Amino acid sequence: MRVLTDIGHRVELVPMDPHLSDISIGLYCQETTDGPLGIVHSYSGIAGVDERIAFVAKAMTVLGGMERVDDGDGTVRFPCRTWHGAAAKRLFLEACKHNPTAPLAPRPLEVPDTRSEQVIQIESLGDGAYMVHARGATEETPSRAPAIAAALAKLTELSLSDDALVVSFPCGHEHDSLIALMLLRAQNLRAVLREEEMKASRGVLAAPSAQE
Repeated sequence: MRVLTDIGHRVELVPMDPHLSDISIGLYCQETTDGPLGIVHSYSGIAGVDERIAFVAKAMTVLGGMERVDDGDGTVRFPCRTWHGAAAKRLFLEACKHNPTAPLAPRPLEVPDTRSEQVIQIESLGDGAYMVHARGATEETPSRAPAIAAALAKLTELSLSDDALVVSFPCGHEHDSLIALMLLRAQNLRAVLREEEMKASRGVLAAPSAQE
């Protein structure tokens, strides 16, 4: 395992990785002259750590559209060369959850709504803006598009239009894979926030020095 001495500030931590002996894995953000980098890292020295870190980094590129800076380690970045902290945090968690034996593929921009018979569709408007549509809305079942757009804005720290239908990345660049991944989580915002509150209340379960 490569020893890193300056990896920036920690963005998120998975204290017990179920896919490799319950080691802890962290995502760190490091500022560089070429823009901020995300570094997936573990202080564990057990066999398989390098491969695990490489897989999580690869999953972040496939699921969230990030770029690998070096195929040999866990360094990634957003193509826009800016840092989307809230999105990076949730992307990292999704990448860690993904079963390493299952294929990796970006999520679709159209999904069935979990709370109605509507179909939620994300339309790219260019310049980092996305409009949320809800097919199948009726007078009896109002459109879920505003609620989904508001949830996307909250989860990913995006700006929301006055009509609550368009969300925009502040960088002005397209992030199709990232918004598609967040779409699944946005359909159940309360569950996401509840899960994060429970995780925060548990704290860090294992210090790096306790791992072997």
